[in-house]
Amino acid sequence: MDKEKKFLIVRLSAIGDIVHSLTVAHCLRTFYPNAKIDWVVSDKCSGIIENNPLLDNTYVANISKWRKNWLFSLPEIIKFGKKLQQNNYDYALDVQGLFKSAIITAISGAKEKIGMADGREFSTIILDKKVRPKETRPFRNRHIIKRNLDILTGSGLVIENNMEKYTPKAVLPPSGPETIDKINSLLQNINKTKPNFVFAPATMWENKHWNIKEWKKLYNLVKNKANVIFTGVEKDLTLINKIIDTDNKAFVLAGKTNMKEYIETLRRADLIISPDSGASHLGFGVIEDDKPKIFTLFFATSKKVYVPLGKYNVGFPKEDPCCNPCHKRKCRKKTMECTKFIKAEEVYLEIQRFFDV
Repeated sequence: MDKEKKFLIVRLSAIGDIVHSLTVAHCLRTFYPNAKIDWVVSDKCSGIIENNPLLDNTYVANISKWRKNWLFSLPEIIKFGKKLQQNNYDYALDVQGLFKSAIITAISGAKEKIGMADGREFSTIILDKKVRPKETRPFRNRHIIKRNLDILTGSGLVIENNMEKYTPKAVLPPSGPETIDKINSLLQNINKTKPNFVFAPATMWENKHWNIKEWKKLYNLVKNKANVIFTGVEKDLTLINKIIDTDNKAFVLAGKTNMKEYIETLRRADLIISPDSGASHLGFGVIEDDKPKIFTLFFATSKKVYVPLGKYNVGFPKEDPCCNPCHKRKCRKKTMECTKFIKAEEVYLEIQRFFDV
């Protein structure tokens, strides 16, 4: 492959989507080992991308500020674009396909701008090459990582036949000494004879939340035989406290970690249990030697599309869901039946396949 190729990957957010898109960087690094591979990420998600060993450079776009008033932010955006243009990129890959990522792709100055033909918010207008999707929205069957990699094969950057022996992998930044020390301190009373189970119960979508009664049942089933570590942000504490009630056996790290510390916590896990959200997908990025195992609970979104890849990772429900994934933030039936369909006993039985609990 040509040593002089220069790639810019544009994927600004969100956490899980960035992890899925990291496989694009990994694939490029596999087939273009000497290429320059850079990434543009939003300020809110920079902790996943900065110092990533797959990349040469990371550019942090102040999206949280710009989106408040794109016109007012124009001078700053132009300045940001000039910084990108100094690299003379051969290719800019818009892996997000939204207005905000299209802006970055457009101002990158890349010789060829590539993305999926079904990008939204008029994002395809600026593309030189539009890759036809193998599945139209809403996605229910083709895994999101395969869809992202379709950008490479569909544009001819990677030959389709060469992908047969390629195994997608996401790589997250290594933990520094301060991060390791912080998590050592937070988990100093951990019982090293027990497995570490990370419970990450909260998510942004109402239709992705598991019924709280089932969380409580599962917690009570495992709490005496595993170290249960609850993760999340500070506002998730209300939900977590309802799950553990007055029990003090759990390690509650919600609101106590930044992104890098959160990633280090997941590296300590033997098992991650989460709805289809950031914890599940970040877990995919830290897998080493088949650890951690990841159990993902699917309600409004498709298990076929979003379950973390890996032979020991499991998506629930294991049988057919009660209704087709709607991909909606609110239940159209107003019953929320999908969030009650998975039972704690089903998840617990699967845990017992791998752990003595």
